[in-house]
Parts: sequence; C-alpha cells; structure tokens
Amino acid sequence: MRRTDLAALGVQLPVMPTVILGALPGAPDWAARLARIGVDVVSSGAAEDTPETFAAAAAAVPHRPCKARAGDPDALAAAGARIIEAAAAPAGAYALTPDDDVLVPGPGTPDEVAAEVLAAAREGEPAALWVAAGPGLDALAEDEAEQRIHVLVEGTHRARMWLVKEQFDRE
Repeated sequence: MRRTDLAALGVQLPVMPTVILGALPGAPDWAARLARIGVDVVSSGAAEDTPETFAAAAAAVPHRPCKARAGDPDALAAAGARIIEAAAAPAGAYALTPDDDVLVPGPGTPDEVAAEVLAAAREGEPAALWVAAGPGLDALAEDEAEQRIHVLVEGTHRARMWLVKEQFDRE
C-alpha cells in the first residue's frame, strides 16, 4: 500500500487495515454492519458499486474510510470514492489492485488468522499490508459471511496487539 498516496487523498488507515474484497451476500447495505464488526475500510457489499450505493455506504458510516467496488471508476470518484477496488482509478482516487500487498487469510479461528497475519507482517512491511476477507463471501449465507468477517477482524486485532507487545518489549 502506498500510504503517502492514501494520506494525500485524506485517507488515514491503521497498520494492517481490514477490508472486504468482492461482493457480500444480500442487499448492498453492509457498511454499518461492517463498522459494527470493526472492519477498518467499509463498503456497500455490492458486486458493482454505483455512485448511489457508494454514497449510501459512505453516509451510513461517515467516520470510516469507504471503498467502492468496480463499476464506473470516474463516476465513483466523482461521488467521493477515494479507494476503489478496480484495476485502475482516476486521479483523486486510489486503486486497490492485486498488485497491493493483500493477505486473504484462510477460514479458521481468530488465533489462526492472527498467526497468518503475523507471518505476513514479519515477511514484509506491516504498514503496507491489507488484511482482507473474500472474495467469494457473496456465495455464503449472510450470517456465515458475517462470522468470517468477525474472525478476520478479531484475528487482525490480535496480530496488531502482538506486534505492539513485541515493539515495547524491545524498548
């Protein structure tokens, strides 16, 4: 992740931000639910966002960065999207692409997710790592998708706390 690119767009993210890739099951009204679960970068959950689905998601959770998915990148950027899951993004937006350092941990327990996140963070630059759920969550029942997201968020939180502990132990 190019933190300077995101910071220049006014987007502030924690180390190893959690994000959902791909669509989510059901209606594109996931933003508030994702914020409640603790996802760092929320989204509508739509398979392909429109300016309207993005605006609704951003309005539902105005205190979190909101990612748009695919759709018309120019229209999404004009609607205020600063992070767009697409191959390319127009000026004024950040394209979240497969070239980014994205970790999609396997399903498991929060401790198993934490172990995967820690391993990835130690191999590279933790500040550059995105921790993602999906794609493919749209094929699950809503409650199952939500449970997987809970595990991702909890596992990432545990990994962050372990990295902080290691840092303080060294000092």
